[in-house]
Parts: sequence; C-alpha cells; structure tokens
Amino acid sequence: MMLSGLLTNTNSQFYGEANGIFYNLNSIRKFELAEMSFGQGITITPLQLVTAVSALANEGVLMQPRIIDKIVDTNTGSITTPEPVSVRQVVSKETANTVMDMLDYAVSDGTGRYADVKGYSIGGKSGTTENLAQNNGTYVASFIGLSPTVNTQAVILVALYNPKGYSHQGGEIAGPVVGQVLSEILPYIGVASTSNTESNYETHTMPDLQNKTIAEARELLQSYGFIVHTDNTANDTDLVTNQMPKKGAHLLDGANVFLYTQNSNVAASVTVPNFRGLTASEAINIATEANLNIVLDGSGKVISQDIAADTTVEIGSVINLTLKSELNGGW
Repeated sequence: MMLSGLLTNTNSQFYGEANGIFYNLNSIRKFELAEMSFGQGITITPLQLVTAVSALANEGVLMQPRIIDKIVDTNTGSITTPEPVSVRQVVSKETANTVMDMLDYAVSDGTGRYADVKGYSIGGKSGTTENLAQNNGTYVASFIGLSPTVNTQAVILVALYNPKGYSHQGGEIAGPVVGQVLSEILPYIGVASTSNTESNYETHTMPDLQNKTIAEARELLQSYGFIVHTDNTANDTDLVTNQMPKKGAHLLDGANVFLYTQNSNVAASVTVPNFRGLTASEAINIATEANLNIVLDGSGKVISQDIAADTTVEIGSVINLTLKSELNGGW
C-alpha cells in the first residue's frame, strides 16, 4: 500500500484533499490484516481509489491526477498545457493486465453485469460496506467502472450512501448508474461502439406520416403490426398533421401510434410507470395499458429506463428500457 500511494494523498493540488485512515502498521494484528484483505477496517478517499484503479488501466504506472486541462492567457491568447506527471510503477505490467482481465470478467460475467454497456468493453468492481462510522446498520453501495479495457479513456466511481429500497448491494444499484454514465460519456469523447444493433428485440422504424390521409397512414402502420389510434372525429380522407411517436422512432410489434388531424391536433399526456424489476413481457403489458411504447435492450429484468418514473410525457412516447439477468450472490 505504501508503494501504491494509498497511505498518502495523491498530491493532486486539489484544495482540502484528505487522506485515508489505516491501522498503525507497526502494531497491526492478524485479524485486522484479514479484514483489510476484503476492504474493512480501513478507508481511502474516492480520489485515491480512482487514481489507484487508473494505475491498473495504465499498465501499472501511477499518475498524478490533475483537474486543469489547459491554461489560456486571455491577454495574449497563448495556451499552456500541463504535462502528465508519472509518479512511479506501482505494480508490474503483467499484474496490471491480470487485474484488468478480472475487472472485465466482473462486468461480462460477474456481479458487475448491471454496468455493462452494449458495444463497449467495460471493467469494474462492486463495493458494499457497512457504515461503521454511523454504527446504525446502514451501508455504502459503490461501483467503480472503466472503459475501454484497452487504452482506457474513462474511469467512473459512484458511491450511494445509506441507500433506501430493495437492495443495498453496490453491483445492483450503483452499477447501473456507472453503466448509464459511461453510455453517454464514451460516445461524447469519441470512443466508437462495436455494436451495430440498437436492441435485442426486432423493431420497425416509424415512418413520416405527415400529409398522408388517415386511411393511407393506417394501412401502412398496420402492415408493421402497429395499433393505430385516431380521434373519433377524424375521417379516412383527413390529412395527418401530427403523429406520436415521431418519425424515426424504433417500435416493437403492437406499438401504439397516435395520429392527429387539423381538427384533433391536441395530444394528451400520461405519467410514466416504474418499469424497474419487470420482465420484458410485464413491461410491454404495463406500457400498453399506459398508452406508451418501449424499446427493450437486453434480457432478464428491467434495471433502468431513460425517462424516469412519474414523469409526464406525451401519449405514445417511447421509453427505452435496459434489462439484465439477475445477480446471484456477491456484493
């Protein structure tokens, strides 16, 4: 731990950076060593943890973290870019690569599966600890994830203090948050996805129905297996002036499509249900009852939805759901 820097702060120049808390190494007892092996009885800061995991992704080389990307002189326009500072080799390249393989496996086949992002290689580790400082039976659930596992570009740590609800396990409730964050960050920073599919379920693309007659639009939509809804006052010869979902949406068979004409161009709103924990068939039934549409990604049970429960949306809106197989054991 001395070599890896966990007994000292990271020298990041962040104001007020704290240090971890450890036993006195000269008087440590055997059972305390045993506790330390699985992370209890000691503390490190989030910055220390991210820095240590980043060293594994950097072939064992510990880097000094910094917050400044560049310094711009507003008077002259000159730009100064701070050089990366290498601290030392904390573990061998071989050891770092072995641990990276373990982190990759934890997400692909282990208790980190909820952090997986389609099209990207993700590594990570869950954490679940009793909040000994409060001594009241509460927990801290955490997950640290990184991607890609080769030439890593992003490391994300999420810690949830005293979580309420069905679980307090880090992989189950913090893992999905890390996965969602990475799914947005990686495309933003230019990391290409290897996935060419948007869903594990067959979908049809919603066409542009503007200026088609109701009869023409209905015939086309029914050929896709969609269910068509119109206002009672709409005639087959009336022209479509608005539609929900909008053109380009990817919809499952049996999707609800709402068509509006010049005389019925007022869309109703509905409240988004909580899909978490539902199977695919249960989610489809709930969405149908709510006059909403869903796109399903993955298999198992729903772990996240891109529009939060209890949000008010236009009738016929599309909710993207991510499903994962249930975790068995492991914190």
